[in-house]
Amino acid sequence: MEEQCCHREERKTVRSAEDKKTIVSRLNRIAGQVNGIKRMVEEDRYCDDILVQLAAVGASVKSLSAVILQKHLHGCVVEQIREGDEGALDEIVDLFRKFS
Repeated sequence: MEEQCCHREERKTVRSAEDKKTIVSRLNRIAGQVNGIKRMVEEDRYCDDILVQLAAVGASVKSLSAVILQKHLHGCVVEQIREGDEGALDEIVDLFRKFS
């Protein structure tokens, strides 16, 4: 997935159709997992089974977050630094605080 253009002041990242398709596909899979967990609760499934599925959803979200963060750092942030935008470093620090 390659970020084409980032506009921090507009808070917008233009992604290719392929990148969007990949991200949306993964989000749909995560939504399906969450809906499955909802059904499990409605069906009074055993807590341990639900917790295992919740952990799987957490891992899926974390994995997708890592992909988007990597692309952001290698694309948007590098571009901002090349343009002399010193605020990019503050953005990186804030992102790592949110993900810690």
